[in-house]
Amino acid sequence: MKLLALCGSIRKASWNQKLLNLIAAELREKGHEVDVFDLRAANIPVYDQDLDATPPPGVVDLKTRAAAAQGFVVCTPEYNYSVPGILKNVIDWVSRPNAAKNPLRDKLVFQAGCTNGPGGTLQAQMHLRHILNYGLGAWVSPSQYTLSQIGQHLDEAGNFKDPNQKKMLGYVLGPFLEELKRRNP
Repeated sequence: MKLLALCGSIRKASWNQKLLNLIAAELREKGHEVDVFDLRAANIPVYDQDLDATPPPGVVDLKTRAAAAQGFVVCTPEYNYSVPGILKNVIDWVSRPNAAKNPLRDKLVFQAGCTNGPGGTLQAQMHLRHILNYGLGAWVSPSQYTLSQIGQHLDEAGNFKDPNQKKMLGYVLGPFLEELKRRNP
């Protein structure tokens, strides 16, 4: 299966990018192709409906890659109890100009997120689920992976210190991958 992976943070040392890389590695180990989209490199501007007819190159690239994906992985931090503006902006670009024909509709999404604090991005996950499921018609996996105190769980290379975290990640990816296979025989 081909999956498009997005991180809701563009910070160079992003914890969520490190977590997304671990998720991508786990999915690749299970035989899936994972296309990690680099939001920083894409340099996507703020959504402007006036640009729908001639979207910027980064948007065209993102939409092309999204359309080719059979599923999505979204790893996001939590800003002020919600999703970061950059992630919402990218979702707006992908789903426009015709929201009914957006490449997320009827596609599977696995959500994840981490924080160095105690919250584990649970509020952001709830808001993201609402946007993707109710707003855009995506099927969001009931299982998700959130992790608090991420700085205590990763080593300097960005790998899990505790092998049980890798096992937990594999466990929560299970229902998503089963549904992905069921929908894409």
